[in-house]
Amino acid sequence: MAQNELEQMRAAHGVVPVSKEDEGNSFRKIANGVYGFTYAPGSEDFGLFLKQPRQSYEVHKLADGTMLVLGYTTAENAGKLGLAGAQEVQLYPEPRGEFGVLVAVPHARMVNAKALDRDDYNKLKTGLRPIG
Repeated sequence: MAQNELEQMRAAHGVVPVSKEDEGNSFRKIANGVYGFTYAPGSEDFGLFLKQPRQSYEVHKLADGTMLVLGYTTAENAGKLGLAGAQEVQLYPEPRGEFGVLVAVPHARMVNAKALDRDDYNKLKTGLRPIG
């Protein structure tokens, strides 16, 4: 089911795999309309890779250049994404227990992201900037 959800989200976002020429380059420099994988979704700049290593995050760079970090969260955290105010959310790169809701978090909203918790399946804890 999770793979089907990812494929649907890729189609909805209009993204294709990052090219071999762009692979590993800064997301600021790669072509728009692609997706790839990273272990550094909360950093200011990171490369995207074709292969999906275990417990890595999928990132979409939309046609307009918007970056989205995909992850799995709780229903409560998913509801926070639509709120305009500052929020705190937690994501996993793969479904895990109650963290089974696939979401796409705008990278531009992410602030104060903590380093991935390697002991907790690469959980990402991040604050979200207010909308607007």
